[in-house]
Amino acid sequence: MLRIETPDHAGSREQARSLTHPVPDNLSGKTVSLDCSRMIVGTPSFLDEVVKQILELRGAEALEVNDAPERARELLERAAENRSVRDRLRIAIQAS
Repeated sequence: MLRIETPDHAGSREQARSLTHPVPDNLSGKTVSLDCSRMIVGTPSFLDEVVKQILELRGAEALEVNDAPERARELLERAAENRSVRDRLRIAIQAS
């Protein structure tokens, strides 16, 4: 499994492209883990671009999201729904 970690302030599409740049172009059959534990702010454009890069363009089997704030989870779900890849987005809900 590939793992990427969001910055504490995740604010732009360019920032999301930089974050995903080291990830292989072809992710068929692979799951990518997105660690959001440091995220304080995540904008809709940043999160949409992550979904686009990992699930839509590179074709990952799944994007597993961990430790995301509630607002980020909502934005990721909306982005995945809009891009017709919702079935490949997995969001772990942490027990409080």
